[in-house]
Amino acid sequence: MLSRHFLRSKVLQSLYAHAVSDSDDLNVIEKNFTHNIRRLNDLGITQVSTLVYFWEFAKKSIEEAKAKFRPTQEEANPNMRFVENTFAIALSDNYELKKACDYLKINWTNYNDIFRNLYNTFKTKDAYKNYMALEATTFEDDKSIIIALFKHIMNYEALVDIFIERNLFWEDDFYQVAQYSLNILKKLDSSFSAASEFPLIYDERNSQEIEDLDFATQLLRKTILSLDENTDIIRHNLKQWEYDRVAIMDIVILKMAITEFVSFPSIPEKVTINECVELSKEYSTDKSKLFINGILDKIHNELRSQGRINKQGRGLFDESFL
Repeated sequence: MLSRHFLRSKVLQSLYAHAVSDSDDLNVIEKNFTHNIRRLNDLGITQVSTLVYFWEFAKKSIEEAKAKFRPTQEEANPNMRFVENTFAIALSDNYELKKACDYLKINWTNYNDIFRNLYNTFKTKDAYKNYMALEATTFEDDKSIIIALFKHIMNYEALVDIFIERNLFWEDDFYQVAQYSLNILKKLDSSFSAASEFPLIYDERNSQEIEDLDFATQLLRKTILSLDENTDIIRHNLKQWEYDRVAIMDIVILKMAITEFVSFPSIPEKVTINECVELSKEYSTDKSKLFINGILDKIHNELRSQGRINKQGRGLFDESFL
């Protein structure tokens, strides 16, 4: 589920933290990195849990309205379509999701005011009105409205603040993980039930995801182990800049790129350069992308002329770099 670009960004953050701190215990750095990747599942599960609680809140609200001393006609004969939503019921009944929520001690009952506001605002949405007006619904209809609800919840600022209060480390990853959670929901089909496996953002049941995390962990380790050597390579190619005046983030990106060039034979050079330029756009200054691209081109040419770049596999060599 996690893209390699996202994993590279997490490696970059760990490398930057290492560069500006006194921490030099590689085993601790590596352990913290893998722990932080795995705990992204905690954030994803907590995000999805809001759907289950919202559905439960809606069901309880209808029951309370029916129990009034003098309910309105609408309250006495409510439209039950949303609370009978098959997709929401499947999420609520799913054993693995419930087990994960219990393990994380997720409890939204103290935030009923927020869920009441979410409920009232969501009922004004055209998507909700159109769904409730359908004569009959399919599983896809039921899933579509729950996905629309998830987007509504994840963009509700007051609830986002609660997530960050719960765990400060979630702030940087909240919206990216929300996108991953959304993708998980979109992929669930009508076979999803109480007994189904619930997909995770980082799922160790998937060999490809284990391989991707191993790549990221090795990239982190090998970059740290080659810091001094990579510093010399960068200094040698900084013709118009002083090394100590270059942004730390740019230096870290360059060091990570050099490590990919020489230590990961299956990754095309073009992929490495494109990824690092994108990271510079996301994490460094406005001018960094041009600087990174220019310096990496020089470093790449130097390393290739020295025979230090040896890529393996079809389609890995790109003559445009010569």
